Amino acid sequence: MSRGPGEKDRLARERWDRIYREAPLEDIPWEEGRPSPILVDLVRKGKVRKGAALDICCGTGHNTLFLAQEGFQVAGIDISPTAVNYAQERCQEAGVSCQLTPGNAVDLPYPDQSFDLVFDRGCFHHIPPADREAFIRGVHRVLRPGGKYQLIAFSDKDRWAPQGFSREQLIEYFSLWFRIESLGETSFREKGRQARRYFYSALMERKP
Repeated sequence: MSRGPGEKDRLARERWDRIYREAPLEDIPWEEGRPSPILVDLVRKGKVRKGAALDICCGTGHNTLFLAQEGFQVAGIDISPTAVNYAQERCQEAGVSCQLTPGNAVDLPYPDQSFDLVFDRGCFHHIPPADREAFIRGVHRVLRPGGKYQLIAFSDKDRWAPQGFSREQLIEYFSLWFRIESLGETSFREKGRQARRYFYSALMERKP
């Protein structure tokens, strides 16, 4: 029996939420305990204009908090309600206001042209293939004209990530909707892992 969209969404939410409910945060590899160096570089070198930002698949909110502290008006969304609760606590403790929402990144609950920046640290490579086009259209829809999308996604060189992409695949997925300003490989060690992980980092501008 095939599962409908609502059932698939529920199963995905439960799967991700179980990780945040059951695993100590220090054992979750992508919860690095700091903002992404790629995001820090992007902001502090003035590669994006300060305005409204969406941290998509925000997890416990390290990147969300960084953006707020740098003067952005920030929203964050994650499929795990537990992760969103952690992010809310982090922002409250720091005394910053962020709009944090549990939800599916494939169906973004924001009006058209709401953001100047969408930051994606490891969200797109977890989107099921059947939903990738809808995800990309959604990111395009919520960005303002001239808005930027910063993608960090697994490279197909990463042997631990069956969902990794080639450079050509990323260009094919995004070039219809975005002007790709930069696309390069990067690698680093995720917390708790000895092997290096390989990613593509792409900065894109919304096409009209």
